Amino acid sequence: MAEAGGREVTMIVVTSALRASVEEAGDHDAGLREVRDSLALVARGTDSDRWSASYYGKDLVLIRPGAADPPRMRFTNGVRHGWAWDRVELDGDSIQRRESLLFACYEMSMAARLRRDRPETQEARAASVIGEVPRVLGVAQAASLLAGVLVRPLGGGHGVRGAALDEDPRMPGVPSADGWTKTAEGCASTDFYAVTDVHDIEWGTLSRPSGARLTEGNAHELLPWAEAWLAGRLSTAAVLRETYRRRLARESDLVEHLRTLSDAVRPTGQLHATLGDGLSGLVPDAEIMRAAVTAANRRTDGRMHSGVGVAPLSSMGLAAARERAHFSLHVTKTLKGTACPEAALHEFGKPLDSEGAAYAVDHLTGLARAGAGQVGHHHLVHARRWRNWWLEHLPSSVRAAFVRL
Repeated sequence: MAEAGGREVTMIVVTSALRASVEEAGDHDAGLREVRDSLALVARGTDSDRWSASYYGKDLVLIRPGAADPPRMRFTNGVRHGWAWDRVELDGDSIQRRESLLFACYEMSMAARLRRDRPETQEARAASVIGEVPRVLGVAQAASLLAGVLVRPLGGGHGVRGAALDEDPRMPGVPSADGWTKTAEGCASTDFYAVTDVHDIEWGTLSRPSGARLTEGNAHELLPWAEAWLAGRLSTAAVLRETYRRRLARESDLVEHLRTLSDAVRPTGQLHATLGDGLSGLVPDAEIMRAAVTAANRRTDGRMHSGVGVAPLSSMGLAAARERAHFSLHVTKTLKGTACPEAALHEFGKPLDSEGAAYAVDHLTGLARAGAGQVGHHHLVHARRWRNWWLEHLPSSVRAAFVRL
């Protein structure tokens, strides 16, 4: 579309409640498959001779040349969706036209998310939906909306190389999830399944002992612009221009961070871009993964830190090891902001010491007090689902407190 003739295109962006689907399924891959299948049905339900379907991060994008009205949108009952549309004016060379399309994706993705979370919103045209934000959202909610659109495809202009065929198109240098099947086929019983995730990508991480800020968060960084927007000191157009510029910088930080993780395990291991802000794959031992996350966290110190969960394959197979690695990743979430080594990496089967266990139970207790709907509550849901594994990894001194949760 960026290279085609014509000065106007019509675009629709469809988003989904991915986290809710994952939580309901109790399995990341199963929830992701359900969302993908649902979006594929939406794409097939449109007139494919007129509308071209593709993806922007985890959102479905439908686009056609010229001015048009959106088709009737058909959704399945299993996944909660939201959608928005608008017309996009294209001027300049192919790079400028491409940038216009990507910025439009940013704005329409936000509008689609707002309509997903507020189904009473009748207006579907993106500009009108975004214009209503100062009336319906608070400052923190608006900052979260502005920050939460991941991930812009990189490369293809301004001197940034594009991704190779075996790399994620959003992340040059990071192996694509398409290569996971080949990696899995070559696994050995001595390998470890590893899964990474950026801690607190939205609001950043504070030191648990001192309260000092350790990393900046996407939404936290945008609070001043959200506040000025809602107070009427900045126009919607000015806010979007500035927050999109910062969005691009944060996405470049993320690519740098994930590429460091990926490069650090080669050539003995392989991590793939299977998650929005994380990787998963196989490594020969836990210490290689610990060195990788240490290098990545040092590379983006103050901007973003990841945690890693690892689990030995042994004789259990990939599916069982993957679930255990996700549990161990969850353990790192409960220790973020501490100096405990398990805040960076936890290996399934290795119990926490008394200090780490106290920090973990304290974090989960705080989530329980905060209640459902608060930031991080899904980690408490995970802890209850994995109750027996937690008890295996906790010393007797804190088990009673954990059980009371």
